[in-house]
Amino acid sequence: MKRRIALLGLSGVGKSTLISRVAVHTPLVHLQASSLIKAEQQHRAQTPDSSEALRTGPVLDNQALMIAAFERLTRTTTLPVVFDGHSLIDGRDGLLEIPSTVFAALSLDAIAFLTADPAAIFERRRLDDGRERPTRDSATLALHQSLAESAARRIAADIGRPFHLLDGDPTGRLASLLAD
Repeated sequence: MKRRIALLGLSGVGKSTLISRVAVHTPLVHLQASSLIKAEQQHRAQTPDSSEALRTGPVLDNQALMIAAFERLTRTTTLPVVFDGHSLIDGRDGLLEIPSTVFAALSLDAIAFLTADPAAIFERRRLDDGRERPTRDSATLALHQSLAESAARRIAADIGRPFHLLDGDPTGRLASLLAD
C-alpha cells in the first residue's frame, strides 16, 4: 500500500531539498502544493498563476484546485507520495491557516513538519531569486515557524493522523515514514 505523507514547513525551510535527498534511495512521488494548483489550472484550460499570485490570491479557493490535481495525479501511482506544502500561508492579508479539511481530503497517513534555524531560512530565502516571497527577518520567521508548527499539530489531531517533527538531519526519519 502506498504511503501518503504531508511534509509541511515554511517556505525556504528545505522541504524540496529533503525530499530530493530521500528520493535518491526511495522511489517516491513529490507533489508541491503550488505546482498542483498550477497543473489543475492548466488542466482546466485556465492560465496558471505565478507562485506570488497563488500566495496572495484566493488561497482557500485554490485549495480545491490543489485537491483535484492531487487526486488526479496520485490515482494510479504505486509509489509513496510526499505532499510538499504549508499549514500556514504568509499572504497579502496576513497569515492564513490552511483548514484541516484540505489535508483530510488528501487521505494522508501522517503529517511531518520540517523545522530549521530561522537565520538559515532567512538566508535561503534571500539567496533564492527564483521565487518571490515576502521579506521577513529572522525573528518574524521564528514566530511564523512556531505558528506553522502549531497549525500542523492541530491539523494532524483534527484528521486523526500522527504528527512528526523533523529537525536536524531528518533524511532517515522521512524515509522511514514512507516505508511504514
